Amino acid sequence: MIGLLGFILGAGAWVAEGLASQSSLRLACNDFPPHKIAHPVDDGLAGFDVDIISEALKRMGQSVEVSFMPWKRALEMAERGTYDGLCSCSYTKEREAKLLFSDRLGAVSVGLFARNEDVLSGIAAIADLRGHKVATVGGYNLESELIDAGADVEATSSDKNALDMLVAGNVDLFYGYELTTKHFIASDPHTGRIAYKEIRHNPYYFCLSRAMPGAEAAMQGFNQSLSAMAKDGSIQLILDRYHVTFR
Repeated sequence: MIGLLGFILGAGAWVAEGLASQSSLRLACNDFPPHKIAHPVDDGLAGFDVDIISEALKRMGQSVEVSFMPWKRALEMAERGTYDGLCSCSYTKEREAKLLFSDRLGAVSVGLFARNEDVLSGIAAIADLRGHKVATVGGYNLESELIDAGADVEATSSDKNALDMLVAGNVDLFYGYELTTKHFIASDPHTGRIAYKEIRHNPYYFCLSRAMPGAEAAMQGFNQSLSAMAKDGSIQLILDRYHVTFR
């Protein structure tokens, strides 16, 4: 027991030492409401992913600075080590070389949006999109899926821009994330009715740059905080503020 206690205290000191040179973690994030909200409204909510990450890091004695930018730039900045990490990201084998992934932060519904149901008929998988003109966000792992399937891909800088392209009739479909896209649809009365077809559920994670000093120790500490928050109900309390139940 004494040896085990020494190991735990030593691990905590290792985390603290790795982060001692930084007053806060600098995270690059894309506008992805209600997960990450670049422009909070009167309620001041910053996004439930931001809130969960901030609380987990606070329990480690660490604060957070969030900078919003297009996804592709955010990913590049984190992979280079210009920023310490990303608020959240999906796992890919290519990203693993430069990023550390936490335990699962959440899961999202991924699918296709269209101006009417008829466009979605006959499409059961991404492989069925060959020849279709499809918008998605540049740098998302969804973009490479579409390219591999032989779709005519229109990559844009944000989910809102991709939705606008669909509404304007510039593309046949938009391949994106249900919760965020429906947030943008609900906030714009001119969008009209948009049909949705789920392709899959996709887990996502908190991500740190491997170039950050003490990154592995920091991620270990983050996972411990995340687990404690799940057990004590803190994560559910945060999600309740946003009226989401997808976890």
